Amino acid sequence: MPNPRKNENASQHQQSARATASSKAAYASPVSPAREDADESISTAKIHELLQKLSDEQAKHFADIRKDVTETRRAVEKQRSVAPPASASEVEKLNAKLTEYEDRDRRVNLRIYGFPERVEDKDAVSFLKATLPEVLHAEFQGGLDLERAHRSFLPAKPGAPPRPFIVRFLRFQQKERVRQLAREIGDVRWQNNKISFYQDFSKATQERRHSFLECKRLLHSAKIPFGIGYPAVLSFTTPGGVKHRFEDHKKALICIKNL
Repeated sequence: MPNPRKNENASQHQQSARATASSKAAYASPVSPAREDADESISTAKIHELLQKLSDEQAKHFADIRKDVTETRRAVEKQRSVAPPASASEVEKLNAKLTEYEDRDRRVNLRIYGFPERVEDKDAVSFLKATLPEVLHAEFQGGLDLERAHRSFLPAKPGAPPRPFIVRFLRFQQKERVRQLAREIGDVRWQNNKISFYQDFSKATQERRHSFLECKRLLHSAKIPFGIGYPAVLSFTTPGGVKHRFEDHKKALICIKNL
């Protein structure tokens, strides 16, 4: 006698097999050429649309940049017409103020001449902390307070005098004491090298003071005491008691030659 349950299971199995085969056939069925062309056409159209949109955005961006540049140029031209360039006297005053500011910043600096090149062995601060008390025959409680020290930045030249040390002190009073000790000693020596101490100035002030070099040489020869005030003022008194004061080195030279 046939088993109804067995027949029912067999029927379900056949239906499931037919459904699976139908599904595989659906996935395996090739896409028609017409549909492929349609999909490709849609993709190309989207790409062209995106490119056109990007091109429009870039064009607008560059247009905005050109507009900003034009407006900036107009603003600059307007400012120039309202505020003309500074006159020569105004530029001179501004340079003088900048020079004065730089000189003030260098008040705690000294230029020390005479030490041979490379004696500091790449550590100028340690070398000077140890050597300056020795050559000045003085003690500094707690040691010298140096912020930094280095040779001038000009390259060393064969046969030229050694480059000076530019030394920045942490305390103005200590820097002044070093200068005072050097003046009191007069002839400061280190290993038979004459060591000289000078206030550090801006380049502009140094050049103005250097212009009196010939005047100082003649006054030395004549044994006439003199002094150089800030920023560059030569003062001296003749043996007859006449006091002179010059800011112009040319006028000073004429006067000294006629003494």
